[in-house]
Amino acid sequence: MTRLSQSKHPAYHLRPNKAVDRLLFLELLRTLELHGSKLPDTYVGLGGPFLEDFRLLSQEFPQMELVCVERDEETHKRQLFHLCSSRMVCVHGPLGDYIATSFPSDKPVAIWMDYTEMRRESLSELADIVRKAVPGSLIRVTVRAETPIYDLGVSRKRCPPRVPSAKRAEFERLRDLYRTDMAVDEAAFRAEWFHWRSFSPEEFPQLLARMIRAVAEASCSRPKAFLPLHTVKYSDGTIMLSKTGLICREEERDSLALHFQEHCHYCSADPDAMDEIDVPILTTKERLHLEGILPSKQANGEACLGKLGYLIEGDTEEEASRRKMEQYERYYRLYPYFGKVVP
Repeated sequence: MTRLSQSKHPAYHLRPNKAVDRLLFLELLRTLELHGSKLPDTYVGLGGPFLEDFRLLSQEFPQMELVCVERDEETHKRQLFHLCSSRMVCVHGPLGDYIATSFPSDKPVAIWMDYTEMRRESLSELADIVRKAVPGSLIRVTVRAETPIYDLGVSRKRCPPRVPSAKRAEFERLRDLYRTDMAVDEAAFRAEWFHWRSFSPEEFPQLLARMIRAVAEASCSRPKAFLPLHTVKYSDGTIMLSKTGLICREEERDSLALHFQEHCHYCSADPDAMDEIDVPILTTKERLHLEGILPSKQANGEACLGKLGYLIEGDTEEEASRRKMEQYERYYRLYPYFGKVVP
């Protein structure tokens, strides 16, 4: 009997949480456009084999130049097959090489860097981009944010409140890896960020977000400034983190921050605020049934639960069902429709 294989490329275009994260990026671009600022001329991303973000961007901003960078040769060939715009080019090679040799440093750029794990190389690439990017550039970093303490043998069911004595030496090595070995140039990682609780499943995404922000801010020299816009974590088979910020002129930072807070309700005045995407799986019939009561006044899930008349997570799961519907009330405009096509 043959062993079933696991796909190298998950079907990101069919995952609701990832789809919402992708559309949040477009919301931030639209909000930038509302400000009257010049939109980025070029989008640079790591599109994977399906190029879903490129397809959406080409539809929403058809004049934008699109650059897809891919290290894997066969995936690069697949991207060429799925080319979605005459203004798109696919570049075969590592992202670091593209940043060093071809990254546009004379015009605003939107770039989405996507990593399977946090490494010093990832933060170095971010620092290089921030140094080269001109004001008006939108930068997003997505990284896998599952805590590495599981690799120390810590139970996935319950994280102990303190470092187990038998794991202390291993944890200190892990802590130093993130606090010291990943430090980039002038970026200052504060020692109090790296305690045991920061590596818990709940807090680890926040630790990564702080590291990303520290590198971006340290790499921005006057008159440029880095403005954090949005930070979100979500589940996509594993925990993922996306942090987005804008390169702007220092004197425009406050007015731009206010603009995003007023025109995009996903943006917070707190640069460390962590949003969350955990939308429910709903049928088209359920979604059509809920249309008439959205947007809801409280956005706490109660209105949608009351309208449906049942708990979507099953018996004894009232709080989980309410929380899922709260997420739907928050993100229903960005929730994708998936259709079945019979040839």
